[in-house]
Amino acid sequence: MINQYTLHSFDCLNQATASRLHNMGLCEGCPIKVIQRYPFHGPIIIENNHQRIGIRYRDFAALTGANL
Repeated sequence: MINQYTLHSFDCLNQATASRLHNMGLCEGCPIKVIQRYPFHGPIIIENNHQRIGIRYRDFAALTGANL
């Protein structure tokens, strides 16, 4: 179950989180794949440029506008 999403504005995140994600290569408009999601709004494992990153559900929802 791999779903593709596009990242929207980073303005909804706090500065530290946005900076870390940007340093890991994520940017506005870049496509990401959801590799795994954990139940009860747990972390989401995403992949971008063959790099996997775990982020909080609320950060993922804010970045993509998706409700999983």
